[in-house]
Amino acid sequence: MIEMQPPIPIARLVMDVLKLSRESGGYREFISKFGEYVQTNLGINEVIVKDGSQSQQFSPIEETALNTNKPYTENGLSGYSATELIEYSNRGYKCCAILPISKDGKVFGTITMLSKDEAGFAPDHSTLFSIASEIVSSEAGSKYERDKSFNVAKYFDASFSNMMPQLLISSEGSIIRANKPALNCFDRNQKELYGAKLSDIFELDKQSVELLNKGSIIEAGLKADQGKSFEISPSRINESLLHLMINETSKAKEAEERSKLIDRSNDQVFMTLDKDLSISWISSASNSMFGINGDLLVGKRFTDFIKVPTTISDIMQKLSGTRYYGQITLSFGNDAELNANLSAYKSSGRIYCIISKDYERILRFAQGMTDDVIGLSNDPMIEIDKLGYIVSHNSAAETLFKLGNGTEGTQIYSLCADDESRAKIATSLSVAANNGYIRDVYVNMIELKDRTEVPCVQTVKAILDANGRASKFLLMSKELLTKRRIEQIEDAKERAEDEVKKFKAESELKSQFIYNISHDLKTPITNIMGFSKLLLTDGSDTLSKEQKDYIQIIYDESERFLELVKQVLDVAKLQSGIVKLDLQQVNFNEIKNNPSIKSLAEACQNKGLEFSWVVDYDVPEITADPNRVIQVFSNLIGNAIKFTEKGSISIRVSRKKGSVSVDVSDTGIGISKSDIPKIFKKFYQLKRGLIKQEGSGTGLGLSIVSEIVHLHHGQVRVVDSDVGKGTTFRFTLPIKPKIPKKTLKYNKAEHQADAI
Repeated sequence: MIEMQPPIPIARLVMDVLKLSRESGGYREFISKFGEYVQTNLGINEVIVKDGSQSQQFSPIEETALNTNKPYTENGLSGYSATELIEYSNRGYKCCAILPISKDGKVFGTITMLSKDEAGFAPDHSTLFSIASEIVSSEAGSKYERDKSFNVAKYFDASFSNMMPQLLISSEGSIIRANKPALNCFDRNQKELYGAKLSDIFELDKQSVELLNKGSIIEAGLKADQGKSFEISPSRINESLLHLMINETSKAKEAEERSKLIDRSNDQVFMTLDKDLSISWISSASNSMFGINGDLLVGKRFTDFIKVPTTISDIMQKLSGTRYYGQITLSFGNDAELNANLSAYKSSGRIYCIISKDYERILRFAQGMTDDVIGLSNDPMIEIDKLGYIVSHNSAAETLFKLGNGTEGTQIYSLCADDESRAKIATSLSVAANNGYIRDVYVNMIELKDRTEVPCVQTVKAILDANGRASKFLLMSKELLTKRRIEQIEDAKERAEDEVKKFKAESELKSQFIYNISHDLKTPITNIMGFSKLLLTDGSDTLSKEQKDYIQIIYDESERFLELVKQVLDVAKLQSGIVKLDLQQVNFNEIKNNPSIKSLAEACQNKGLEFSWVVDYDVPEITADPNRVIQVFSNLIGNAIKFTEKGSISIRVSRKKGSVSVDVSDTGIGISKSDIPKIFKKFYQLKRGLIKQEGSGTGLGLSIVSEIVHLHHGQVRVVDSDVGKGTTFRFTLPIKPKIPKKTLKYNKAEHQADAI
């Protein structure tokens, strides 16, 4: 046995850890070397290092240490420790300490130290462990950030080989890196581009920058070349890095090609203007409308041909809002003037113009089309003037809002159910007047006759006059009559879920409280038993027989109380989800030779009872937690011994389809039919007549059996019982259970290092 050495001085620990950090390449190598250092310098029998970045699973106790960011220490490991610690106890270890290695929410791993020294870890060890955990976490965090930077660089070395232009920018919008296609696209070298702002390259407003930071795709033009436009696709690497994919869309060229498709129009002229207002393309209709070949106009400034207004400043001022509608007078130097209507649209640095002789005819045609759409649509539509009075409506709106004859001239606000909806419609009209339309406005309307509330989602579209101003509005409504009911159901559902969460939290708090109290009781009870045993063995010369009898009673009652505490701990752990099954192959023939089962068999023989263990030939090995399966056997056989005075206790194991069935039978006092439904409840104890069976225990044994069996996705029940004749318990365990991983309270997916 290796005795635990006293803790090393804190100053030496700090110097040694810093030295290990300097000598280690990455944080994984660092925590591995630190584990070797602990084993060598503290005389630990075994050190287990888990790396959080390698998708290693942490046990619930390791998760607890990581959650609290404090070392976990437990002395006196035994069969009643947590499941993951029982394995260490079975291997002969007496104490365990777990050091969490984490920083700023990032998990780097855990270091588990196991010792066979029965003396356990002293308080000064715990202090040293806390300091070591803090120092190692700090150094591991620094190394992780450095490793992460290297990984990011490697990622972009591979990604940037793509032929699509790509940029890496900082949170301030500065260009950190660009691949070769990006340099060619922007016609700049690295020195010119690196460090420049993204807004120095593209035409970006505040809204576009916000959309990029949110991960939305935007379109933007180049400042150096107004003829090009690009689609920018952002991808967030981390809080300080944004990766951009640049794809040229050339919308200006696309619009120009589309304009050429309508080149044959004789009553409209289409043209494209560059940033300096020079004509870059004009349709062939210019020959018939202007009396001049369009090729002669390309390259000349459009403003040179406008007489009214005398300057184009008015047009350009209005084009700052991207569009303009109005009347102009043109002259091309052939003593002829043309009064026409101009419709202009600005996009990606270019201006697209439509010049029409008879704009009113087009407007009337469009209005006629609008009227047809309104009349034939199944969606409720109401046409109102700019003051909000109803001009017309279709039959769908008449049906929905119960509109009758003479509704024209009624204010649209009279159909609103509340002030909030009136305000929303007023705001929608204002927005539509400036932007053309607004969608998905939720308002509460009413039926005009009986005032029944009608929830709706509305789209408001502006109808423009010849001068491009909003003269009317079209309100298109979609009924959401069940929306409020759905919201009420959702509210009720949320309240119910909150109640469930509250009850669950209270239940977990109760279980955790019981667990903590029971855990704290183990130490003083152990001390009482130890001192009692010492008095009984070493105080034989000074104690009278009566005093020895009293001390023996203290020892026996303490032992009984300790057994109760251990069982309460087990129940609390099983119900709180702390227990995690250690699944292995389990052979029922081998279980018979387990020391716990042998001890129970001897107890049967000492009481004069026959004991038999039969396993059918076709029973296979199953996948289960062997320690927990033995605990089930121990509780069931132990109960049988307590309640059986003569006869036998038998175990029969057989195969049933995809599971293994185990019968534990006795010839004891039996269980009444009224007691059978209650026996698996906590603290419920059987009675013999009016007097409880002596030595019947705590009433937790069968509750623990039920929890363990159900944790394996098995079943347990009483299959046969006659009062005064005996009882048979049967539990079944699947051969290969499909047990889902329990959700850990500590969410490693949120905190473990991101693999890039």
